[in-house]
Amino acid sequence: MSDSGKLPTHREIVDLPVGYLRGDEIVTEAEVRAVTGADEYYIGMSGEYTRNPNDLVYKSLLLSRCVTRIGDLKAISLNDILKLHAKDVRALEYAIYRLTYGEKALPKEDPDSPGG
Repeated sequence: MSDSGKLPTHREIVDLPVGYLRGDEIVTEAEVRAVTGADEYYIGMSGEYTRNPNDLVYKSLLLSRCVTRIGDLKAISLNDILKLHAKDVRALEYAIYRLTYGEKALPKEDPDSPGG
């Protein structure tokens, strides 16, 4: 249990710094969950990853599994993730890693660095 006596949450609401364009609306809220073993297995067995085993493919597949909603859109696809701005991808990625591995496991943010 956490210091407050409550069980830790495995979901988090994320404010998207740029926003996801859905029709004529810009959606600025998403929800993510922690990574499971099933997610890791899925990624390892996926055709996308076995053909191109690199960090970008891994992260994109991970987000497509662990982003549970963008606005009111609940069936998130890899295509939805690929449409996101890089700043939104980073915000979602950090929230997922924080939920899964804890705050101390996050890499230090470098505001001048485009990648992660």
